[in-house]
Amino acid sequence: MIVYLGLGANLGEREKNLRRAIEFIKKIPAVKLLRVSSFYESEPWGVENQPNYLNAAIKISTSLEPPTLLDELQKIELELGRIRREHWGARTIDIDILFIEGLKIFSERLIVPHKFLFDRDFALIPLAEIFPALEFKLHGDKISRVAGSPIDFDFKIVACVDKNFGLGYKNNLLFKIPADLKNFRELTLNHTIIFGRKTLETFPNQRPLAGRRNIILSRTLKNLAGAEIVGSVEEVFYKISPAEKNFVIGGAQIFKEFIPYTSEIFLTVVNAAAQADVFFPAVDEFTLHDVKNFGEFEFRRYTR
Repeated sequence: MIVYLGLGANLGEREKNLRRAIEFIKKIPAVKLLRVSSFYESEPWGVENQPNYLNAAIKISTSLEPPTLLDELQKIELELGRIRREHWGARTIDIDILFIEGLKIFSERLIVPHKFLFDRDFALIPLAEIFPALEFKLHGDKISRVAGSPIDFDFKIVACVDKNFGLGYKNNLLFKIPADLKNFRELTLNHTIIFGRKTLETFPNQRPLAGRRNIILSRTLKNLAGAEIVGSVEEVFYKISPAEKNFVIGGAQIFKEFIPYTSEIFLTVVNAAAQADVFFPAVDEFTLHDVKNFGEFEFRRYTR
């Protein structure tokens, strides 16, 4: 089931609250985050004399029934400090089920599409960014795009896979192809690379790569010369800048964490089926932009 959610915040650190909510939603069992919109600022709707809102929309797939999903989203709202004092009042976070593909709901607890979806430009504009097939009319409300969304950091993924998108086996890479290693170096040199501890173990002497800013995502690694250690995806946003080129280079779990925020994927696809126990995430939300074929392998570039 494909579900579109709307997020809003106008109290506290609004950008942080939205990004934290997205990370929490990613961790709901049976939920897969597919796409994230830009952040938009808007004036309050329904109740005046409160701070402006930041709004966003996200696309997820889930096997949860809508009432169960709603329960999980309301738990996140509580976790992030929402207190329900007044209808349409100020809040640290608000998460609404806006639209479910192929499904309409009208119950005492849940109405889908959202009851006010087509009355609110602040919901429609971010939703249309990730759901271009949606038909709607805007009302001319004052909405402006602002920085801060995870997609603003322009993440790019680089990986080498077999023809079944296998990534590795028993913590080892499947292939070491000189042309692929050269391509990887040309792409990432003088830029930021983001990776996990297991990927570090595949590097020469298990040391950070020279000529690049190395950011390692690990809850167990504490200090390493030549690298910056962060404990969560959320921390990465405070380490990097949208002005940088930020390359995510592995492993499988790190790719899974960042692919919803990624703008480009550079895949070396080897024309062979290797034994693999970890796989690259699905690229259904991307378009194959160009291919360079070298017989035994090809370079592919996917774009959002």
